[in-house]
Amino acid sequence: MRHVIFRYIASLLFLFSHGLLVLDHLGIGAALHGIGEVFFAPWAIRQRAWDLVFIALLFGVVDLWGTLKFGIDFF
Repeated sequence: MRHVIFRYIASLLFLFSHGLLVLDHLGIGAALHGIGEVFFAPWAIRQRAWDLVFIALLFGVVDLWGTLKFGIDFF
């Protein structure tokens, strides 16, 4: 049950973050996308989808690095 809730949270964060990225709010959009990857990884590990685990970790690191580089711009 917990993994299903994590997937829903990740999906909501992805949708919201992609909307912010389109609207040029790069810092907060990248941060939310990175946090969404953290919620997505437990489901991928449970399903043994190692390619998705690698992608989640890679995007999580890159998104959080981008957040630190660009700074967080609050609307």
